Amino acid sequence: MMINNKPVITSYLKQLTKVYQSKSLTTMRDKIVDWPSGPLDSYRKCATFDWKLLKLTLEGEDFVEFQNNIWDFIKKSSVFKRQACHTLDDERRLCNARIRVIRDNEIMNPIIHREWFNILFYYDADIPIKMGVMDGMVPSALFALGTKHHYEMAIKIQQGLYSCSFALTEISHGTNAKGMRTTATYDMKSKGFIFHTPDFEAAKCWIGGLGKTATHSIVFAQLITPDKHNHGLHAFIVPIRDPKTHMPFPGIKIGDMGKKIAVNGVDNGLMMFDNYYVSRTCLLNRTADVTEDGKYIISVKDESKRFGASLGALSSGRVTITSICATLASIAIVIAVRYCAVRRQFGPSEFEEWPVIEYQAQQWRLFPNLAATYAIKIFSAAFISKMSEFHFKLMSGQYQDTIDIEGMEIHALSSATKPLCSWTSRDIIQDCRESCGGHGYLKTSRLGDLRAENDATCTFEGENNVLIQQASNWLLNQWSNVLNGKRINSPLGTANFVQDANHILAQKLSDSTVDDILNPENLLFSLKWLTCYYLKKTYECTQDLKSKGCDDFEIRNNTQVFFAQTLSLLYGQHAVMKYFVESVQDSAWQSKERNVLMKLCSLYGAVILEKRLADIYAGGYALPTSEIDKVVRKGIIVLCKELVKDAVSLVDVLAPPDFILNSPLGMADGQVYKHIEEEIFKDKENFERPPWWKEIIRSKL
Repeated sequence: MMINNKPVITSYLKQLTKVYQSKSLTTMRDKIVDWPSGPLDSYRKCATFDWKLLKLTLEGEDFVEFQNNIWDFIKKSSVFKRQACHTLDDERRLCNARIRVIRDNEIMNPIIHREWFNILFYYDADIPIKMGVMDGMVPSALFALGTKHHYEMAIKIQQGLYSCSFALTEISHGTNAKGMRTTATYDMKSKGFIFHTPDFEAAKCWIGGLGKTATHSIVFAQLITPDKHNHGLHAFIVPIRDPKTHMPFPGIKIGDMGKKIAVNGVDNGLMMFDNYYVSRTCLLNRTADVTEDGKYIISVKDESKRFGASLGALSSGRVTITSICATLASIAIVIAVRYCAVRRQFGPSEFEEWPVIEYQAQQWRLFPNLAATYAIKIFSAAFISKMSEFHFKLMSGQYQDTIDIEGMEIHALSSATKPLCSWTSRDIIQDCRESCGGHGYLKTSRLGDLRAENDATCTFEGENNVLIQQASNWLLNQWSNVLNGKRINSPLGTANFVQDANHILAQKLSDSTVDDILNPENLLFSLKWLTCYYLKKTYECTQDLKSKGCDDFEIRNNTQVFFAQTLSLLYGQHAVMKYFVESVQDSAWQSKERNVLMKLCSLYGAVILEKRLADIYAGGYALPTSEIDKVVRKGIIVLCKELVKDAVSLVDVLAPPDFILNSPLGMADGQVYKHIEEEIFKDKENFERPPWWKEIIRSKL
């Protein structure tokens, strides 16, 4: 039975915007379990703030309680017991079993808890990545791009009655969506679409959940009408396996991509169509449709509005990745800081060894990464909230006059911050691995697995170096608006300052003291200056190439290195810093918690500024005689030293329970060597003679 459009949307939106009754901080604080006593006690006792209060305000009381319920469920559920998988099929089966248990017990609600997936990344990346596609990307696409014909399907997927994948990428085309070659041709005789894959290079690939489990797929294909006109890429919900036999339908070839570097519980697959028929209603037709007699009609007449709204709707995956990166970075920094607070090496005398966290060089390796972890965590939570509001507007049909503009900004911001956050988490995890020395190289430390899991974030949902160009293109359009006396189109406020670019570029960095240079507002202004500086430089480079007769493609291609890519990263860093500053200024914080967050915010901004000193001097923002370089670097050293006493408590805020963290180096009791010993000795094979021992030494010459 087809369900009515309005009640489904109303129900969905009510859940999406549901607000929990807030409990008192004191009551909730008592529900957070204390960490066990041990070698980390000395650092916890000297912290300047209450880590429990910071956690409650940072993550929200209802989310902390929800998170604790998840930990408790995982701890009690036998299917979540850590176990070795000997084959690829074992990994797939275990991942599926865990997802089923979560669904059967109604543990996760992706509608109410927008960051539900974030929790599971602390335990294992396979489950949330697969569920993120099935329960996040797919339903979002159905509600945002589909109409009443598709809402029942979305609900069945969320109930686990169907398993759905998201098929965009092809073997020879990934980030360039316009180059996709899978076709969906409308057939007048059958009143449906005929899907066809011309050759292997056009096979849909890397589709999460497709290899072994999906019964349906959202497939993007070139829509062709009977008049042979290609109307471009459109989305369809396509049945691909018979639910009764789980075999592919005739006309579809489905395979698995095989073993990957990591995340092997997710069955990434490939798919080819051989003149495969689907119903006309499979087209997700919110913005465009094909009538029974084969006429192409659009509901949004303005093509730019339709394009902008679609770009925004399809950005949810990239927005989600910023949160994934924050979580993976959080796990790594918890492990590294706890380990370095326990590990002792050298000292002022042969009878005294210092914890390595006391050394300036180690602080420089860890604390900027700690600050960056908090920065992207705060940013990603805010960005996901903005993305949810955008989906609300799409589904409700409101704000149609500005929905395209907002969609374009979301697309640009996600195209800048997805690369920024994934590269940031990549570097954080690597620094944490190295900070733990040889023990960090043990597989049981988990740091290698985190590195491999994060590696995918640099590529999926758009390869970083290609994706980042989208942000610079949008920014250059905003610069053209400024030059032509038009208003900046930035409803999210991430580029409003560009309107005052000329005034910003005329300013000089006059901060002469450490306190002045570390002021978060001053650092934020410096990032505005740097973004405007590179925006102007990039634009001037494009104009120079244009005057030399280069076409648009050549101009875009030849302005990336040292110009457009840097511009996009600075725009992303400014946005992350902006949200960090706004969060610190929130009245919800108590003074001690705000003070320590202010230090992290300042450190995040100061490290970015220090890496751009050459641009600051070259662009005239700082005078050669100002010695800003000395002031900034002194400020960074001062902040790092001040954060030593707070570092352990700051990672305590981020840390899950030990059985979730799953690393002997980062256990909450700080008993590093005890836990390493347990890990080594629990595998009897480590102490046994190898069965091939006779092959080691020659018995006779």
